[in-house]
Amino acid sequence: MPNSSRRKLCNLYTVTKIFMREAGFDVVYSGERAVDPGDEALLAEAAAAGRVFITKDHDIGALVHFSLKRHAGVLLMSDLGDASAETDLILSALAMHGATLAFGAFLRATAAGVRVPSA
Repeated sequence: MPNSSRRKLCNLYTVTKIFMREAGFDVVYSGERAVDPGDEALLAEAAAAGRVFITKDHDIGALVHFSLKRHAGVLLMSDLGDASAETDLILSALAMHGATLAFGAFLRATAAGVRVPSA
């Protein structure tokens, strides 16, 4: 996987951030900020930096699809209620669809797998 596809901005569990960093991903974790700048600012920051945005916040989907906000790839996760399961799903999604995300795709990951929009 190219180095640029390993750059992520995450809004998930702290443990997921730790596992992703240990796996070699360059992760910016929104929970490490003193102040939450809001969804639109986080999405804009990720887009400007060329980072894929990984989140469980469905408001990001509305920003992308309805407000047509620019992004550099979004992985919208279902809340599985288990940090380990979510981390496994993220790592699997990135392994299988990292290049697609790096090209700016919006993907949805659930317990059933990753939904890739048709071309």
